Amino acid sequence: MAYKNIGNIPIEYKHKEREVEPIGLIKEPSLILKLYNMYIMDKPISSRGQLLNESREFLIEEVRRGRIDPLIGLGFSILSEDMLNVARWDAECPIVLKNQIYGYKNGDLGTAELLDIRDVGSFCIWELGIVNHERSSWKKYLESERKDVDKRQYVNSFCSTIFVPYRQTIRLRW
Repeated sequence: MAYKNIGNIPIEYKHKEREVEPIGLIKEPSLILKLYNMYIMDKPISSRGQLLNESREFLIEEVRRGRIDPLIGLGFSILSEDMLNVARWDAECPIVLKNQIYGYKNGDLGTAELLDIRDVGSFCIWELGIVNHERSSWKKYLESERKDVDKRQYVNSFCSTIFVPYRQTIRLRW
C-alpha cells in the first residue's frame, strides 16, 4: 500500500507541550468529577484562576439542570484553552467511558456550546494521557471489592504530568 495520499499533516502544524494540573473534585449528590486543567506550557496563564472557578460553577449547574447525565456517578473533566470535556463511567457497562464536550471562545465559558463528538472527536492526543491514567485507576477500582474505601481511592487518584511531544531517538553508527 502506498502512503502518498494518507497521513499528510500540514507542515506548519507543530505539537506544543501541555501540562496537566489536577484541580480537585466537583461534588454533587449524583456525581463526583475529578477536574483537570490542561494548558499549553508557553501560553500566559493570567486568567486561568477565573476560568477554573467558572468551570466548577458551569459543571455544577449543568449537572443540576440535568444536562450532564451522572451515569454511574464517577468520572472526570478536562478543561483546556477552548474546550471542557466531561467523561463519566457508564452504569450499564462500567468499562465504557462516555463523554460530552463543550466548546467555548476567548476564555469565556458563558459562550459554551455542547459539541458533537462526531465532529470534534472524543479526546485529543494530549487528553489521552489523562484518559490513560483514569483508565488504569478505574480498572483498579473495578478489580477491587468496590467498597467505599475503593471509591475514595479512585476519586483521589489524579494524573499530574507534563505531556511532551514524541521524540524519536536516532542511533548513529560510526
